[in-house]
Amino acid sequence: MVKKIKGEYFLNRTETIEYLMTAYQLKWCNTKWVDGLVVISSEDMKGVRSRVKVSAYKSKKSSTVRFRKKELDYEFIRRLG
Repeated sequence: MVKKIKGEYFLNRTETIEYLMTAYQLKWCNTKWVDGLVVISSEDMKGVRSRVKVSAYKSKKSSTVRFRKKELDYEFIRRLG
């Protein structure tokens, strides 16, 4: 479930993939850990592939890793235009 913490939205890995697939009309999208960051690889409907590195966050009360929606949007808008 999407969490709102101090006015910002945070998504877990599954929610992140679902959100990006829908919001940016991607064919496929996946995540993996690389050097302490999470790399999101994707391909849009035009066949353009991209890789984005984002930070992952954990709240004190949960072991679930989450991603800032603002950071995701910024990186994907910057890459895909």
